[in-house]
Amino acid sequence: MAGVDDLTLGQVRRELTRLVSLAGSATLPKPTRINPPDHEMPGAEWEISQHTIIPFAKVPSWFVRAVDDSETCDAVYISSPDSVYPAEDFTAMPTGDARRLAMAILAAADRADHRALRVPRLDDQRNKS
Repeated sequence: MAGVDDLTLGQVRRELTRLVSLAGSATLPKPTRINPPDHEMPGAEWEISQHTIIPFAKVPSWFVRAVDDSETCDAVYISSPDSVYPAEDFTAMPTGDARRLAMAILAAADRADHRALRVPRLDDQRNKS
């Protein structure tokens, strides 16, 4: 791979475009639903459906909840498509761990996108010096 000094103007422009698009998309996603106070896990819930290329296939979903109950509000609750009972079987994760997991997923997705598109990341170029 080329060093920082060997980057083309096109590569720099693509990286700048990517960075600007990230800055414009920094708002947090709105919950898919708000579970009412009488729900077993009241509060905000996000459902993240995975994309599938198979028509009419069951789309696997992740469920993430922030519960409003004062006794359990200090954690994030996650249900994966691999759970025994998806959308019913939740794992509690302390908020700090949930943030680290979310950031690691973002970093891994960013790296995978760059590798798949064969666009060098400027950070990778700087780290080689």
